[in-house]
Amino acid sequence: MTSLTQSLRRFHLYAAPRVISLREVADSLGAEGPVSVRDVMRRLDEVPVELHVAESVTTETALGGHVDMVLRSDGTYSSTGHMRATGFPSFSFVVHPIVEGGGGRFRALAVHQGRVFGTDTPGDRQKNWAEDGRNEAIRQNWLTFARDARLTVRKEWEVDGVLGTLGDIATAVAQVVGVAAVTGAGGMAAALVIGSQLGEAAGEPWPFPALPVGVTIASGVLLVFGPAAIVPALAAGVAAEGLVDHRPLLEDEAAFAAKVFGPTLPDREQIILTNISGLDDRAFVVPGAGGSFLVNLGDDFADPMAAKGGKYTERGQMLIHELTHVWQASRWPATTYFCQGVFESTYEPGGDPSRPWSAYGIEQQATIVDRWYAADPAFLGGEFQNPHPDLSLKKAHPFDHYIHAHLRAGMT
Repeated sequence: MTSLTQSLRRFHLYAAPRVISLREVADSLGAEGPVSVRDVMRRLDEVPVELHVAESVTTETALGGHVDMVLRSDGTYSSTGHMRATGFPSFSFVVHPIVEGGGGRFRALAVHQGRVFGTDTPGDRQKNWAEDGRNEAIRQNWLTFARDARLTVRKEWEVDGVLGTLGDIATAVAQVVGVAAVTGAGGMAAALVIGSQLGEAAGEPWPFPALPVGVTIASGVLLVFGPAAIVPALAAGVAAEGLVDHRPLLEDEAAFAAKVFGPTLPDREQIILTNISGLDDRAFVVPGAGGSFLVNLGDDFADPMAAKGGKYTERGQMLIHELTHVWQASRWPATTYFCQGVFESTYEPGGDPSRPWSAYGIEQQATIVDRWYAADPAFLGGEFQNPHPDLSLKKAHPFDHYIHAHLRAGMT
């Protein structure tokens, strides 16, 4: 009999020693309320390991073509197709295949552009493309993405002109994502970037010098460009550029963090705090350009060392949680960190401190660190206020070995 673990391995998920949470898998499958292992396995059996979607491309002119996309549970993809001029005029074109899944929460975007020639101009009538690649976000979110995936194609064309510089493509893609974030049912979590052209386009400069690098506005939505995906942040109006604040980690904030992390965080100038918030007002961290890290704190941006509330019972606990993500992002491949950090929803680490540090997910590790920090309020109010607190005076905690053997040692 196939086990739940074996079923999940089929989708290249939850590699050992990661411990599998039934609730986490059920959430990915869209199963609400109490679930059994049998019900989850039945739903898993209905999820394909490969998606093959295709669509003919028609226009109102003598220009047409076909798009064919294959996406796989290991994150690999193939995008093939063509556009063809069938009459007298020549055309420039840009085609945007979009695979939407997870009830509209995820969209995989590609871009193909070129020129085709009619009888008016010597040249090839047909432009073919074939590109293979891999996107870690597809693998990480396969159970959600694949259960209802469908293909749509946006296209633009111009008679005998030139379309689709990298800047044009980046702007057009941002507009597609922005519109989808506003109109999509249930809120879009991310647009997954596939294809080399789109990856290059995402690195183009944006016409918003007041915003941090990697952040732009399209269709009234703030968008954060990270490795492998574009994440809608807060919904904003045309004045959004002036509403975004950002700054490096301050000296006193860096000194505060060093009491927990020791010397294992990047330089404070590389840690950029913003007042952006993500889906459901979540704080999140994105690896940025030039070795920077965008720490998006929403309303807690102004004074994160004083922030508390909800699950964060002590002042500064939320900042410690988010800086743990910076610690992770500075040690992991950017794409792997980004995909897990933005999309992972399992925070509870459980009560078994004998598990290896690497068995925990991104959010579970951050929760371990913030709970360890907050576990001794008397220590926080006393010894911790010294420039170099003696951590041996802190009450013993089951997570102590994770902090000393991994976090403060810089060991993943």
